Amino acid sequence: MDKVVFDYKENIMKKITDIKTLNELFVHITDNYTNKTFLNLVDTNGWKSISIAEFKQTVIYLAYGLKELGVNKDSKLAIMAESSPWWLMIDFAAHLNGAITIPIFFNISNEHLKFELKDADIEFIFLSTFDKIDTIIDHKPKKIITLNKHINDNDFTNIQKLIQLGKDIVKEDFKKAITSLHVSKENDLCSIIYTSGNTGTPKGVMLTHKNIISQIKDTSELYDLDSANDIALSFLPLAHIFERMVMTFYLSKGISIYFADDVKNVSNLLKEVHPTVMTVVPRLLEKVYTKIKHKVDNTPGIKGLIARFAYEHARAKPPEYGQMWFESLLKKLVYKKFLDAFGGKLQMLISGGSSLDKEIYKFFINIGLNLYEGYGLTEFSPVISANSPIKNKWGTCGPVFPSVEVKFTNEGELLARGPSLMKGYLHRDELTKETIDKDGWLHTGDLASMDKNGFISVSGRKKELFKTSTGNYVSPIPIEQELSKNRLIDFAVSFAENKPFTVALLFPDYEMIEVYKTYYKIPKDISTEKFFKLPRVTKELNKLIKNTNKKLDKWQRVIHYKIIEKTLSIESGELTPSMKIRREKINELYSDQIDSMYTSSKDKL
Repeated sequence: MDKVVFDYKENIMKKITDIKTLNELFVHITDNYTNKTFLNLVDTNGWKSISIAEFKQTVIYLAYGLKELGVNKDSKLAIMAESSPWWLMIDFAAHLNGAITIPIFFNISNEHLKFELKDADIEFIFLSTFDKIDTIIDHKPKKIITLNKHINDNDFTNIQKLIQLGKDIVKEDFKKAITSLHVSKENDLCSIIYTSGNTGTPKGVMLTHKNIISQIKDTSELYDLDSANDIALSFLPLAHIFERMVMTFYLSKGISIYFADDVKNVSNLLKEVHPTVMTVVPRLLEKVYTKIKHKVDNTPGIKGLIARFAYEHARAKPPEYGQMWFESLLKKLVYKKFLDAFGGKLQMLISGGSSLDKEIYKFFINIGLNLYEGYGLTEFSPVISANSPIKNKWGTCGPVFPSVEVKFTNEGELLARGPSLMKGYLHRDELTKETIDKDGWLHTGDLASMDKNGFISVSGRKKELFKTSTGNYVSPIPIEQELSKNRLIDFAVSFAENKPFTVALLFPDYEMIEVYKTYYKIPKDISTEKFFKLPRVTKELNKLIKNTNKKLDKWQRVIHYKIIEKTLSIESGELTPSMKIRREKINELYSDQIDSMYTSSKDKL
């Protein structure tokens, strides 16, 4: 390992604006903040807290433990684990040795796991789940590091052994320990993050220390967090660049971070933790919106009338109209209860990962939620633009980040450049050249526009526009967002490429179906097929299609739909780990059902 003189005093005095690497950020955090509830996870006895002092010690012990295993500069260490303090600590420990970390979604499909292990030439793996252990062993890494499990095999070790190994070396002289570790440079590769692969084979995005740190600096200019008062609840996977960047920002501010033990438990944890800041993907907000609508629709009496009026008002009113005279009463009687679902103390909710439906965006703004949408790509580490408390315009993706430049092609494609731009795609030089032009502009593949005040709106992916056999263009995202608002529908997937009209596959929300059965006294043991043939249900879905089509141009309208009695999953390859649909995979798996909708139409004609 390279030994470089590390000026400890100089680095702890650095401001966030002077920091250049994740290693320097680690020193900045651990020597400028004190927080007894810095990182928090659920164990058998409830919440367990890790202070900043404990965080510092553990990361340094792990760094020396990894060093003894052979993790050095440019070693490839994969992190395949649920989000937790351990995820962060092994990540920082690897960087203190100059290693490159490769986050892998713990619920990845076997096909993509095999590809990523081989493509990145993984040498070491930190593992918290054993679901894919056979695939990992077949890859023959130098060492598999488990979280708690002890396996009596030379190919395995665990976190506690690593910590003890490092402890025996360091002997609590942490200042001396840091000076003996690797000092990274800002242009050194720090991570390889694989894209979701919703359009094909995953691509390894190579990110440098500079890429990530530039994002932290930009974020610090727009969002103000206080280590003494702010609390974050994290439930999105750290393997996703959006949550990882935001998490690094949280860490840089020394705030308390609570990790959800299960995404299904988030609604309970919100009321227990009372976060002031949180990041979400649109899918969660869509689910909350649907559940609120279901509850409002089924509230009886005067309370129901008031709730429905309040709901419709929030759904329909443009937020820029300002507060109306009766809204303070609605907030007291209705909206406060809606907001209590988020814990009651939320000051900032930041949405990213994909576009947010404008009706849902408007609804949450109107009930009093400080909701900010952003836009970006893994290739940009990831944020290109975002709304914030400083500049905010609902229905847009905000202005560009401080260090980012953008421009638009004649076709309307957004191009971006700046210090957050990736180094390139791993082993794919030609694709890198196609994606980043000679002037350093990233061709995002997204169609977008900018208004006179600098707020960006994204309309969709260039490649996701369907061209029908009649020569018209159909954008699937708005259609699918509208169909997914129905309480009985979990996901909707539309198709129209080279076809005369649009059709859709609807995947049921089985949780809401059970609620529906209870409310309408439908037998619990009725099959899904029979359930969707009930006159009440058929009428509701036909109304959904009709109302969706009212918002579309004639050539975009959904002519037929089919219910698919299956839950889409990441493991089957139908969803990306960030819960976006893999359209090509779904087209492949359900081609017969899709074709049948066009065949039946021909028969009728």
